[in-house]
Amino acid sequence: MAAVDDRSVALCRILLRLQLRRLRQARGLNASAVAKVFGWSTARMTRLETKDTAVEVGDVRLLCDYYEAPRELRDELENYALITKTRKDWWEEKPYKGKIPPWFQACLGLEAAARTIRIYQPEFVPGLTQAPEYARAILALSEADEQTQEVHAAVRAKRQSILEREEGAPSVAVMLNEAILRRPVGGSEVMCQQLQRLIHLAEQPHITIRVLPFSAGAHPAMHGPFTLWDFEDETVGELAYLENLVDGGVHSDAEKVAPFVDVFERLDSLAAPQELSIEMIKAAAAGL
Repeated sequence: MAAVDDRSVALCRILLRLQLRRLRQARGLNASAVAKVFGWSTARMTRLETKDTAVEVGDVRLLCDYYEAPRELRDELENYALITKTRKDWWEEKPYKGKIPPWFQACLGLEAAARTIRIYQPEFVPGLTQAPEYARAILALSEADEQTQEVHAAVRAKRQSILEREEGAPSVAVMLNEAILRRPVGGSEVMCQQLQRLIHLAEQPHITIRVLPFSAGAHPAMHGPFTLWDFEDETVGELAYLENLVDGGVHSDAEKVAPFVDVFERLDSLAAPQELSIEMIKAAAAGL
């Protein structure tokens, strides 16, 4: 297995879940039947295969024995389980611990582990590319107290460190609805800072910022925002992340992810090229 760092730790959890589920399915077994063999509840089996949580090495060993997993895969999965039990991600430490909901912790882990990130956002600049004061203006719309808002602002700033890695920075493609450029979140000064932030990011070779203009008319992503993650380990495949007012979730089933991949590719033909998109962003900043 590759050296363990803040990216691979997050990826261990999803690799473990996927592999355990695939081993079970390859044997033609359902989760409740396997749970019964070990005197477990079906809910416990479901957690092992679907939840972003630490897993006991002993549980993995029992399941691998029962599924007759190959030795190399067995060792790999036990190693994954050990990492989920012994390592903590930065968002599990102070001052972030207890301030970030579990569903968003999963998002942070996958975002940190991704090789490519593709984002479509119709309403506001995505958190991964937000300037500090713009982030605070967005967070102020929530019902959270001021201290929690500041912690969340710090989380947004810290997660952006993946864009500045000297090695292994993800390839990022951001697609923004033109309405985002026209809505002065936080006032003219804050909005201008944010637009300058986008221009700066677009200068990085691994980051693309493009605008979906009003002139595109009706388009295939009018259902709302989404994020796509792809990974070096092909076992994972591409994942789709959807977020709403109260929570968010990750789709890993290929049939559910495929429509979002298709929509992003269709947006690619409708969006302004990067050079023109940057001109649109500069024009919006000049108009503030």
